[in-house]
Amino acid sequence: MTNSYRIVIDILSYRDEAYRRAIRKEYYYALNCIDKLRLSISTAWYMDAGIQPNTFGDWAKYEGKRSELEDWQKSLLEAWECGRDTEEIINVMKSIVLEFKKVHRSLCDELDIKEDSEWVNKIVNMVL
Repeated sequence: MTNSYRIVIDILSYRDEAYRRAIRKEYYYALNCIDKLRLSISTAWYMDAGIQPNTFGDWAKYEGKRSELEDWQKSLLEAWECGRDTEEIINVMKSIVLEFKKVHRSLCDELDIKEDSEWVNKIVNMVL
């Protein structure tokens, strides 16, 4: 399985878990999933830019002066912070999904893979 497919699976899985845990008010778990969603998107951005991403779980160099992310990407990561509130968590997830769709499309183009946007929308809409 390529890293691109792994990222898609991770993002869809963490999104689903974050939603279910937020609805159950299991906020520690939900916030952990939001953090992994942000990390997955960061990894996808690096891959899209042709930069070797960190191993999963390693946040080194994704923020601060050594980051190779664009300013707008770092701003999005910062905007995706949320607290222990179901509605806030769901709103952050919706924003992350919008960026996921963009980076997914770009990675599919880069890898010369036909994007199935209907499938992506169907999976995403099962939760949000």
